[in-house]
Amino acid sequence: MYFTAGERPLAHTPLTQLMALYEQNYLNVRLLAPGLVDLECGEYWSSLPDCLDLRLRVLERSRYTTTVNLSYVFSPESGRVDKPDLVVRVYHDARSAEAMSGLIHGDRLTRREVRDLHRSWTLNRFLYKWLRYNLHRGHQFNRLDEPVQVAPDPDRV
Repeated sequence: MYFTAGERPLAHTPLTQLMALYEQNYLNVRLLAPGLVDLECGEYWSSLPDCLDLRLRVLERSRYTTTVNLSYVFSPESGRVDKPDLVVRVYHDARSAEAMSGLIHGDRLTRREVRDLHRSWTLNRFLYKWLRYNLHRGHQFNRLDEPVQVAPDPDRV
């Protein structure tokens, strides 16, 4: 069946649903880090009793975007492990936030690929649920926090 532009409802296409999810992720990121536009590049931590510490690393800033890494940091005997290690690009002008890559569903690194709606949906739905969980627990990054300067991790370069 073919539709003309006026007949097909846009609200039910996978792309429009994904864009709505990007908008929800933006709102949740801004609740988690209200001063995100003012944060300098560096690491910021949210620590709560009886919760895992949440790390926000500002990787890159420009006039219209901020790229961050959100993760819990585990310290097992074998070394430091970051999970889910999500890289999120926040578009301030478009008011949307998109997960670009992350460790989800075990140890598999999932990257968003161009024109891959399924992978984008999986990453961004996970981001949405995880942001809501962390907000519910009470995590927040304050704009008054000073970034923690750390040496670059040689494995991540």
